[in-house]
Amino acid sequence: MVSLGASAIYSMLSLLRKLTSEEGLAGSTATINRPMAEVEWLDFISQLAGLTLSLVPVLLALYLLSLDRISIGVLPKAKDFLWGLGLPVLIGIPGIALYVWAVQAGITAKIIPSTLGDYWWTPLILFLSALRAGLQEEIIAVAFFAKKLQLIRPEITIVAVVLLSSLFRASYHLYQGFSAFIGNFIMGLVFAYLFFRVKRVAPLIIAHTTMNTAVFLGYPLIAPLLPI
Repeated sequence: MVSLGASAIYSMLSLLRKLTSEEGLAGSTATINRPMAEVEWLDFISQLAGLTLSLVPVLLALYLLSLDRISIGVLPKAKDFLWGLGLPVLIGIPGIALYVWAVQAGITAKIIPSTLGDYWWTPLILFLSALRAGLQEEIIAVAFFAKKLQLIRPEITIVAVVLLSSLFRASYHLYQGFSAFIGNFIMGLVFAYLFFRVKRVAPLIIAHTTMNTAVFLGYPLIAPLLPI
């Protein structure tokens, strides 16, 4: 509730606003990275502050895990990059195809990765935004969620944990539309399963950061090629 739980509630409310608006869901947009101030230097500082403060719940999650002496493998090892760089191909390409189809079908909002100005620091902020999402979502929605749930409810099955984690991930993406819910639910299944297999969250963080960086920085290049 101090991080992604609150995001899930706001995301549902955002979806309801889009559905009940005059333009409807198909005519709505969802901007991920937007300016926070009109003055360039103030916008830059505001972006850094927002990104930094959003990682405080991640530190809290890690601290609470440490109290139970639970390790989730945050610091990357060489083998983590094999999964971390391979997953974006497995997840990213089908995800783009699903998004394009959903926009054409009118069941999702048009996603705008960034409306930041064309400044020298824009690529840096977009990368840090991608890294923030990777750290926040994979540590909280997968590792912390799974390990704490298993600790509190030892009788729960891994299948149930994977499904609940995936539903949690999908819920806070509802502001983008129904395709984002479906896509992130599937992504959650893959990521949660992989976490239980390798017992490390680092590959998921690398994969998530890589995917978001590609979208945030590459969208202006591929947008003219998309049939939407």
